[in-house]
Amino acid sequence: MKITLMLVRLAWKNIWRNKLRSVLILSAITIGLFAGTFTIAFIAGWGRATIESEICNQLSHSQIHTPEFSYNYDINAYFSRNQVESVVQSLVHPQGVSYRLKLYGTLASASNTVGIFVQGVIPEEEKKASVLYQHIPDSLGNFLEGGRLPIVISSRTAKKLKARLRSKLVLSIQDTEGEMQSCAFRVGGIFETNNSMFDESTVFVRDSDIRVYTGLPANAVHEVAILARNVREGKEITGKLSEVLPQMEVQGWNELQPALGLIHAWTDLINVIILSIFLVALSFGIVNTMLMAVLERTKELGMLACIGMNKRNLFKMVMFETLCLTLAGSVSGILLAWWVISYTGMHGIDLSFLLDANFRNIGFSTTVYPLLESRAFMEIVALVVITGILSAIYPARKALKINSWEATKC
Repeated sequence: MKITLMLVRLAWKNIWRNKLRSVLILSAITIGLFAGTFTIAFIAGWGRATIESEICNQLSHSQIHTPEFSYNYDINAYFSRNQVESVVQSLVHPQGVSYRLKLYGTLASASNTVGIFVQGVIPEEEKKASVLYQHIPDSLGNFLEGGRLPIVISSRTAKKLKARLRSKLVLSIQDTEGEMQSCAFRVGGIFETNNSMFDESTVFVRDSDIRVYTGLPANAVHEVAILARNVREGKEITGKLSEVLPQMEVQGWNELQPALGLIHAWTDLINVIILSIFLVALSFGIVNTMLMAVLERTKELGMLACIGMNKRNLFKMVMFETLCLTLAGSVSGILLAWWVISYTGMHGIDLSFLLDANFRNIGFSTTVYPLLESRAFMEIVALVVITGILSAIYPARKALKINSWEATKC
């Protein structure tokens, strides 16, 4: 133990014999580890923000439909709310559940007509299953609260129809008999999310206001949206409901939007690639630095061998030098990354100046909140230390091959 402590102290002193080189390698490790860690957190935060935005605004974690409705969105492909409500309440404990009517129709103003997807909801339920109501500014109304026949539209739809708050719009849908039904609604709220495709195609009305024009039975619904507390719990809920409701089609968010599942998978893959590139570059830097340190001290290492230091301790000394360098650089890099990630994770990074409308069309968030779990920080440090130790093996073995007699010749 005493010998080990002596070797550690000797290794630390040896590092600072060439201060410039040591500072350069420490800076390289610090900056590299900071850049790699922050990039991983940035990508993870961006992916999570995009996925959570879509889940909380429109998809929820799980949805229940009839197989026929999922195939062609037929108004007659409905099921009874009573058929699934007791099952949902007994099997799962979600954050919110919304029973929806989903209809195709047209929305017309005095200036224009657009095709839209109508969601007939019970406002109190919908607010628990989605956060879309939070995207309505106070100056632009509310989410189906009060008033006669209110309708909530997006800012993009309002622009197309040249409509504003309290404007009169005519909604036309096809009922269960195939007949067209029309009714005048007034704009009660205007929302805007990160997904312009969703905004342009979706409007919200009260279930009680639209049902009388559809010809549907009192408890008929087209969709049940279930919002869980997190993605893992949502996956469990989807699995349980699929087993108990085999006659229904139960889908998770990644099945409803395969592109989001691809984003989730690619986020993990890209992070692995970035970390791998950083570790490979780090290993080359450590090998080069330690090899130079060994070759510059050929006479010194030969002298140590002559006065009795065995090969095992010589090997340990070189390894300890590498370990000290790597640990010092890793700690400083991780602390810097943790501080920056904590700050930007709280305040966000606005990328609206960089991303054009095409990104919004597919739902990408323009504000990124970098995110990295505490465990991930520890894992990255461990991988860096392991990389440093493995990279030091070659220089250390090179030190063992030094001929002590030849090295000490004048």
